[in-house]
Amino acid sequence: MSEIAATLEATALAQFLKGSRWIYPLVNAGHIFGIALLVGAVIPLDLTHSGLLKRIDPRAAASLLQPFALTGLLLAFFCGALLFITQAGDYLGNPIFLAKMVLVAAATLNAVLHLRIERARGSAVRAIALVSLAIWPTVLLLGRLVGYHIG
Repeated sequence: MSEIAATLEATALAQFLKGSRWIYPLVNAGHIFGIALLVGAVIPLDLTHSGLLKRIDPRAAASLLQPFALTGLLLAFFCGALLFITQAGDYLGNPIFLAKMVLVAAATLNAVLHLRIERARGSAVRAIALVSLAIWPTVLLLGRLVGYHIG
């Protein structure tokens, strides 16, 4: 695994990002913006589907918010991958980062499952929304903690 990390870090793109005064911070900002779009759409969507926010029709919420959530996920993933290649070895050795990635995968799988059964009603939709409400804020917290891991 360390060979793959070293190869990624040695790419011209990783070296360019590391040495750039402006591009790396812009990519970092893009990652944060993607996360803001994603979580900013997912939280009200999940609150609606869980039944905790009853004033909004779940289908109307999904129609409005899912495109923002998907755009945010793609932007966060793309920019996050660019950030990752600049320090792949450090990230792969960071248990907080690894936990974050496991939860991102679980939350994304949960979202796909949600899309497949969205037309259903009842406890399955509520459970999926509640799981999402637990996972995404945890991903945010772990993302902030990644930079403070000492190891």
